[in-house]
Amino acid sequence: MPSSVVREKNMAMLPYSKLKHSSRHILSFGILLILTFVFNPRALASTECKTLHTAGAQQWFPYAFNEFEGKLKATGIAFDVLTLLTRDLGVTLKIETGLPWKRIESKLDAGELDILAGNYWNEARSRKWLITAPFAAEEVYVVLSPSLSQTRGTDLSLNALAQYIGVMPRGISLGEKFDSIKSSLNIIEVKDHDKMYEMMRRHRADYAVSPQSAALSHLNDPENDGMRISQSPISSNNVHFAISAKSKCASLFPEFNQALSARLKDGSIKQIIDTYDLTR
Repeated sequence: MPSSVVREKNMAMLPYSKLKHSSRHILSFGILLILTFVFNPRALASTECKTLHTAGAQQWFPYAFNEFEGKLKATGIAFDVLTLLTRDLGVTLKIETGLPWKRIESKLDAGELDILAGNYWNEARSRKWLITAPFAAEEVYVVLSPSLSQTRGTDLSLNALAQYIGVMPRGISLGEKFDSIKSSLNIIEVKDHDKMYEMMRRHRADYAVSPQSAALSHLNDPENDGMRISQSPISSNNVHFAISAKSKCASLFPEFNQALSARLKDGSIKQIIDTYDLTR
């Protein structure tokens, strides 16, 4: 006897109450699946997020900076880690290059960028962006001009800076500790990091404020001979990613943090960091 006939015969022999119960169970399960999808915005939004659009700082060595290899290329630890995590999440990463920092912030606010490749936490950012768990940490130092280091040495407190002229990268946060006293300082903001060191060479600024790795990359240049980095950092900051709260990919925030945690635990992120010469 064909198996199909046997199944039909067996079904026919089942009591009506059992058949009715089985049909109800199947129907209820199907409705539950539909309701879960329709009324779960996160599940719906996840299906819409196929590509993460990102951008980052242009001169923040080693986390996010530009190199020219026939064309402008965004590179650094933050982009490398982000490339790894998007592969884990099964989405495509698209990098926008050449955007000034203020433009990046405004696009992130509007949801025109999905994720920022590297930033420090501060309260203002935490109110408007989804700040991920940290993936690295670094310290911010004062770089002293030759004349200032000769007269004051390198043991200079943050409060002592008020009597001098300083310079820093335009539009960025260097941590809440520094941001809290920034308004009391005579400090000039410039677009290019190179400009900060040029201003000190020309005696137009007494000091610059910079993350340690970025500062060391400039202090190794012969033209900056005589400049010194402060003995102690003025702030210590974790490095995070930030996802736009208005992005269609905002629903990936929990999964992103999970993937980040897993890669921190398995050592993959440390391997990426170790490939960069942090004393260059």
